[in-house]
Amino acid sequence: MPGVRQVLTRSLLFAVGVPWIVGCGGGGKPGPRMYHIAGTVSYAGEPLKEADLTVRSVDGKHAAGAKISNGKFQLDAPVGMTIVEITSMREVPGEFREDNPGERVAVKEQFIPAKYNSESTLKLEIKPDVKDAKFELTP
Repeated sequence: MPGVRQVLTRSLLFAVGVPWIVGCGGGGKPGPRMYHIAGTVSYAGEPLKEADLTVRSVDGKHAAGAKISNGKFQLDAPVGMTIVEITSMREVPGEFREDNPGERVAVKEQFIPAKYNSESTLKLEIKPDVKDAKFELTP
């Protein structure tokens, strides 16, 4: 049975990969106009150390993703209004599981509240004059 991290990783790959594959036809209409965005993400007043950020167009046709490292991210995203999802996992102190006999693996949990990922209320309009985005997440 896949762990939480595997499910989240597969979901992110699907969210980012499928629109990319569908958009790469080699002919026909050109893809959406893309703009470079950089920004910062903090959680409880501190830069978010490691996380994933995904932006999806509100119509669900396009998506882009980036890694957040030490509170900073960069990505090229399709123009228009997007829904932003931020996820990050952390180890649960003292909890382990055995995926393989004799191999203890630390249990991890999603600690960013659902209002910032699976039930995201975060939005960002991607347009030429938006270069920096700032997200301040609270517990």
